[in-house]
Amino acid sequence: MSLTLRKVLCLLALTLNFSIFNAALAQPKSLVNASATTEANELAAALVRTKSDAEQQELLAQHAQLLNASLLAALKSLATPLIQKGEYAEAARISQLAIRVAEKMGDRTALGSTLCDLGSVYGRQQNRAADSLAYLQKSLAIFEEVGNKKEQARALQAMGVAYGLQRRHQLAIDSYNKSLVLSEEVGDKNLTALILNSLGLAYSQKGDVEVGVDYYKKARVLSEQIDDKSILHMALNNIATYYIAQGRFAEALDYLQKSLKVMEALGNDADRRSLAYKLQNIGLIYRRQGRLDQALAYSQKSLNILVEIDDKFGTANLQNNIGVIYKAQEHYEQSLEWFQKAKQGYEAIKATPGVARALNNIGDVYRQQGRFAEAQEALQASLRLREEIRDRGGVVLTLNNLSRLYLDQKKYSETLDASKRAAQIAEEINDPEDLWTAQDRMGRALTALGQPAAARESFLRAISTLETLRKQVAGGEQQQQSFMEDKFSPWLGMIDLLVAEKQYADAFNMAEQSKARVLLDALQGGRTALRKSLSAEELKGEEQRRLHLVSLNSQFTTEIRRDKPDAARVAELKANVETARLEYEAFETALYAAHPELRVHRGEAPIIKAQEIGALLPDEKTALLEYVVTADKTYLFVSSKKTANDESSIQLYTLPVDHELLAQQIEHFRDQLAARDLGFRSSAGKLYELLLKSAEPQLRNKNNLIIVPDDTLWDLPFQALVTAQNKFLIENAAIAYAPSFTVLREMSRRRDANTAATPATGLFALGNPSVATEIMQPVAMKTRDGNLAPLPEAEEEVKALRGIYGRSGSRVYVGPEAREDRVKREAGNARILHFATHGILDNTSPMYSHLALAQGGPNEDGLLEAWELMQLDLHAELAVLSACETARGHIGPGEGMVGFSWAMFIAGVPSIVVSQWKVESGSTRELMVDFHRGLLPAARLSKSEALRQASLRLMKNSTTSHPFYWAGFVLVGDGR
Repeated sequence: MSLTLRKVLCLLALTLNFSIFNAALAQPKSLVNASATTEANELAAALVRTKSDAEQQELLAQHAQLLNASLLAALKSLATPLIQKGEYAEAARISQLAIRVAEKMGDRTALGSTLCDLGSVYGRQQNRAADSLAYLQKSLAIFEEVGNKKEQARALQAMGVAYGLQRRHQLAIDSYNKSLVLSEEVGDKNLTALILNSLGLAYSQKGDVEVGVDYYKKARVLSEQIDDKSILHMALNNIATYYIAQGRFAEALDYLQKSLKVMEALGNDADRRSLAYKLQNIGLIYRRQGRLDQALAYSQKSLNILVEIDDKFGTANLQNNIGVIYKAQEHYEQSLEWFQKAKQGYEAIKATPGVARALNNIGDVYRQQGRFAEAQEALQASLRLREEIRDRGGVVLTLNNLSRLYLDQKKYSETLDASKRAAQIAEEINDPEDLWTAQDRMGRALTALGQPAAARESFLRAISTLETLRKQVAGGEQQQQSFMEDKFSPWLGMIDLLVAEKQYADAFNMAEQSKARVLLDALQGGRTALRKSLSAEELKGEEQRRLHLVSLNSQFTTEIRRDKPDAARVAELKANVETARLEYEAFETALYAAHPELRVHRGEAPIIKAQEIGALLPDEKTALLEYVVTADKTYLFVSSKKTANDESSIQLYTLPVDHELLAQQIEHFRDQLAARDLGFRSSAGKLYELLLKSAEPQLRNKNNLIIVPDDTLWDLPFQALVTAQNKFLIENAAIAYAPSFTVLREMSRRRDANTAATPATGLFALGNPSVATEIMQPVAMKTRDGNLAPLPEAEEEVKALRGIYGRSGSRVYVGPEAREDRVKREAGNARILHFATHGILDNTSPMYSHLALAQGGPNEDGLLEAWELMQLDLHAELAVLSACETARGHIGPGEGMVGFSWAMFIAGVPSIVVSQWKVESGSTRELMVDFHRGLLPAARLSKSEALRQASLRLMKNSTTSHPFYWAGFVLVGDGR
C-alpha cells in the first residue's frame, strides 16, 4: 500500500534531499579535515576571489607546497554553504577549482572526490542533469581504476542522489543498491547507514512508501548502533514524515521530538536546515490538528532559520505554509500576500511543484472570497502543472478544491466528476485526509443530483475515514477537540439526507454521533494523570515550563492591575505570556506523544440510539430537546412520553432559520439582557417562536427540559425566552443543558459513582479571594469580572453556605486563605465545589480564562485557568462557578462550549452551574444561597429545579425582575 506522493515529496524530498546531499558531501572524511591550516584557508579564499584562469594558475604555482588535502577541505568548506543556499553556479565554480588543485596534486583519489563533488552540485540543477552524471561517471571510473571500493560506493551514492533529484527513481534505487553492496563489503557502517536512508527516500519518492519506511528503520537501527547522530536524526525525521502522511500524528510527533533531541546532542555540528524542516513538520502536525496558533509559531521559527541561511526554496515553502494557516483563520488578504510571496519565490528558482502548490492555494482563497472566475483560472493552472509533473497527491488536493468551487456554484455534475477522480487517486495513494474530503463532496453532489443511496454510501465512507483519523491525534483533549472542528460536514450531510427520507430516528442517531466525542472519550475511557507517568527528567521539564508561565502570568497581572499600567510593558509581557503558553502546550503534547499509554481510548463508548433515549426520561413531565444547526436550516429533535407507561418517541421539527440569522438574533438578545434593556421581550418572543413554537404541543405540561444546543445556540439563555402566553420559559419548566445525550448518560453514571463514594468534605468553597491589585476604584455595579474590586457579597455567600451544609462538613476559605494551591490540594476530596470570585474570560484562548484567587505561594500565580481545572482529579457531584461569564468560551463545532464547564466535565464533575454574562454580585449571592438550600435533602428538589426556584424568587422581586439578574446562571450536565 502506497502513501500520497504529495505529502511524501513535501515532507521528505524537500527536506531530505538537502540532508542526504550534505551527508554525501561529507564523504570521504579524510578530505574534510577540520584541522586545515590557516594558510590553506587563506589560499582557498584567494583562489575563489580571483576571476581569471591566469591569476589562479599563478597563485597555485606560488603555493605549490599547499596543494594538499587541507586546501581541498578549505575549498569544500566554501562551497558547502553556497550549495545549501541554492547558489549552485558559484558552488560549481569553486568545485572546478578543487578539481584543478587535485589534478596538480596528481592524486587520483582526490581527483575522483572533487569530480564527485562537482557532479553532485550539477545534480541539483535540472538543466545540468547530463553534466552531473558525466562528472559522476568520471569519478566512478577513477575509483574503479584505483580499486577504491569505498569511494566507488560514495560515487554511486551521489549518482543516486542526482537521479532522485531528476525524479528517475528506479535508476536512483539501482545506484544506491550497488553502493550498498560496496559499503557493506568494505565495512563502512556510516556510509551504509546513509545509503539505507537514501534508499528509503528513493522508494518513498517512487511511491513504494512501505518499502521506504523499512529502509528508514534499518538506517535508524544501524546509526544507533554506531552512534552516528548525523544519520540518526534524519532517519527519525523520515519515519515521522511517513506517519504524518498516514495521519498518525501522535507517532509522528514522538519521532520528531526524538529527532530534535539527537540534533541537540550534535550541538554546533547540527544542520540548521534540518532543524528548520523538523520545526516545519511539527507545525504541519499542529495545523492538521486545528491548533493554528501552535502551527503559526512553529512555522515562523522555521521560516526565521531558512531566511537566515538564505534557503530560497525552503523560505518559499514556509511562506506557503503560513498562508495556509491564515487561510484557515479566514484572514484571506493576509493569506493571499503570503501565497503570492511563495509563488514569486518558487518562480525565481524554477520550482514547478511549488508554483503549482501556491496557485492551488491562491485559487481556493479566491473561491472563499467569491471570486469564482479567478479561482477557476488559478486552480486549473495548478492542476495542469501537477499533472505534468505527475504529482498525484497534489492533483488530489487541487481536484478537491475544484470540487468545492463547483459545489459553491451549484454545478453538481462537475462537483461529482472532480470528487470521484480525487477519491480514486486518494484511495490509491492512501491519503486519508484528502479521501474523506472527496467522499464528503461526492455525497453532497449525489444528494443534489437525486441519488440518495449513493450519497449515503459516500457520507458513511467519509465518516469511517474520519473515525480512523481521529484515533491518531497527538496530545490530550484540547488537541483532539481542535482536530475535529472542521470535519463535521459528512455528519451534517447524512442528517440532511436522512431527514429528507423521513428516517428521523436514524437522523437523531447521526446527530448524537457527531457531538461531544472528546468529552465522551474522557468520560468513558477515563483520564490517566499525566504527571504520574513521567520520568524525573520529564517532570523537571514540565515543572520548569509551568513555573516560567506562572512567573510571567504574575508579572503580567501585576502590571495590568496597576492604576496606571505601562502600555509598552503590558504589550511585552502579554507577548511573553502567549509564547510561554505555546511552549508549555507543545511540551505537554510531546509528552502525550512519547507516552502512548496516556492516550484516551477513543471511540469506544457506544452512541445512544433513538430507541434507548427513553432511559433518560424519568417521567412524562420531562422532554429532551436536541438541536442541529446547518447553514440553511435548523433541526429540532424532541423526545417525550405521553404517560408514565408510554414508550418514548422522537419527533423532528425543521425550523426555517439559517445559521447566520440565528447567530445575529442570539447576539442581539444577549446584548439586550446584559445591558438590562427593557425592550428585550420582543427578541425573546421571536426566538421562542423560531426555536420552540413548532414543538409546543409536544412540550405542553412538561416541567423539566433537557436541552442539547448546537453551535451558536450555546450562547442562548433559553430560560429567558418568552412564550406565546407571555411567560418566561423558566416559569413553565426547569432547564438543564448537555453536550449530547450520550454524554449525559455517561454523566449520570459518573454522578452515581461520585455519590456512592464518601468524600472527606461535603462542601469546598472559596469566596472573595484577596487579589493583589492597585485598582480599587468605586464602581456603580459590582460584577464578578475583570474589575477585581472586593466582593463582600461573595464572602457572605460562602459563609452562608457553611451555615447550610454545617461547619463540620465544610471547608470554606475567604480573603487571603482562598488560595489557588488550596484548590489543587483539597478540591478532589469534596462532594460540592463552590467558587465565588471574579472570573475573567479570554475570548481568543478560552482555556486560559481564569478564576482570580489568592496567590498561595511562589509556585502559583493566583489565576486558576480552565486548562488547570481540566488537569485536576475531581469527584464532586456538583461544581458552581459563581463568577462572570463562566459558561462562555469557544463554541467548538460538535463539541459544544469549550471553556470552564468543558474543563470541569473532563476533570470528573458531572454537573456544573456557570454564568452566561457578567453577573451582579448582590443578586448572585441571593440566587446562590437559595439554590444551595434547594439542594438539601429536605427540599427534595433536583439540581435544575433548585436553580429554577432560586431564579423565580429573584424574578418576583421588583428590583431584580429583569432577566439580567436571574437568567445568567445555567446548569450544564446532569440536572438530577
